[in-house]
Amino acid sequence: MLRFLSIILFFFASTFTLFSQDFHSSLEAASGQSVVHVGSYDWGACIDRITINTGHLVSPQAIAARDFKVNQILYPKKTNVGMEKGFLPVTDAFASDSQGNRITSPSNFITLLTDVHPLAENSNPFVSISFSSRFKPYYGYKISNKKLGISIQNLKGFVNESAAKFETDEFEYTFPAEQESKSDQKSQEEKVLLNYASYIPQAESSEKIPLILWFHGMGESGSNIYQVLFGTKTTALAEEKIQGSFPNGCAILAPQCPTGWLETTEKGPGNARVWAPVDKDAPANKVKKPINKLLKKLSLEKEKPRKDKVQFAAVSYYTEPVKNLLYIYLENHPQIDRDRIYVGGCSAGGYMTMNMMIEEPQLFAAAFPICEYYLDSKINPSKIEILAKKPLWFTYALNDDSVNPEDNSIPTIVRLNQANAENVHYSEFRNVVDLSGKYLLNPDAKKDDDEYGLPYEYPGHWSWIYVLNNDCRDGNLSLFEWLAKQKLNSKN
Repeated sequence: MLRFLSIILFFFASTFTLFSQDFHSSLEAASGQSVVHVGSYDWGACIDRITINTGHLVSPQAIAARDFKVNQILYPKKTNVGMEKGFLPVTDAFASDSQGNRITSPSNFITLLTDVHPLAENSNPFVSISFSSRFKPYYGYKISNKKLGISIQNLKGFVNESAAKFETDEFEYTFPAEQESKSDQKSQEEKVLLNYASYIPQAESSEKIPLILWFHGMGESGSNIYQVLFGTKTTALAEEKIQGSFPNGCAILAPQCPTGWLETTEKGPGNARVWAPVDKDAPANKVKKPINKLLKKLSLEKEKPRKDKVQFAAVSYYTEPVKNLLYIYLENHPQIDRDRIYVGGCSAGGYMTMNMMIEEPQLFAAAFPICEYYLDSKINPSKIEILAKKPLWFTYALNDDSVNPEDNSIPTIVRLNQANAENVHYSEFRNVVDLSGKYLLNPDAKKDDDEYGLPYEYPGHWSWIYVLNNDCRDGNLSLFEWLAKQKLNSKN
């Protein structure tokens, strides 16, 4: 998830101009401007290079990384007086063309390379703090080099080719008024605004294409849709490594929850909605069950046959808004095959995946919940029977200390198999480590050190890394190859 960022209380006046808050496939900085290139990595967004236009020719021999200073600046929405958040380390600097490619001749353009690592300092361009609504959603940057007389604060925009493939929009849903509240105009209108990102592959044939409905985790909730795309590398869904699993590509629809998918339709004290996963019966049952058992013995009553008790199913408050967004999206995109709509998500998004499969199973051909946060104890037997008829692929890590798979995925998989589920797969990992070979647990470790050569280890909750790198397999079949074979009313 995106890391929460602190603020250094150092104020200074500066002028900040951001001509675009969108992500582009490419940009060219005008004189006195910078273009920030943001990579989409396993751990989230990470600035990997900045290209500046100095407005005058600079010799390659005069350029040295040590002479550059990059301040990361936090700007309130209503003022251009910024707060210095910190410094972005520069690892290399060189003369370049406008797109950041190294050249050996004098140039107006200089490209700075920055540290790329899960622990890289100040590398996240997004403002991700508890009161971020008071600030612009992105940091600004002041690039200076006293030796070369450079001071650039105007940011032209951000570049990421994968994020640029997505269109962004918003959808407003109005809940129907409750019957007893129809006379009260205020009660009639309860609205939800969902931002969303979507991707449609370029058509290479007239055949219809499938759609993945993707649910982000809790850390990507809010109002900045780009946090959804970068927070857990959702951009990977539009890249060839995953798109190539589908003969004609696959559309992506990724809504953003303003609060959290875990907010439910149930209400508690003060008429506030309860958040899942919540076993609200548990505390009372610890007291009630022994008393009831004693009373039954004393009264010599015969125990009544157990019924399929309807547990607190923790239905997400956002079920109807998302369902209606999906319907509208399908109406506007007739090239999508309604028999091949898939749903997946991680953490709170894994909960939402399970929620949609339980509440609206007829909509989806298959689902792939990841480190899902839906308590197995809240899935009653009749719902298990419904889920057992659907293709499902679970992913989790055993050392997940945020969402214990022993309470969620594992017992649910067992119950599905007991219900004779015909198409249930799972990818179980001991922990979550880098499989690319690029990132080490301790890059400075020497050959004699115990940590030498060990891959970087992420929190156990981050098992979505394996999914979005297409590293989940069952024999010779990958998760997305399996997904591409699924179709409503099919037994593939």
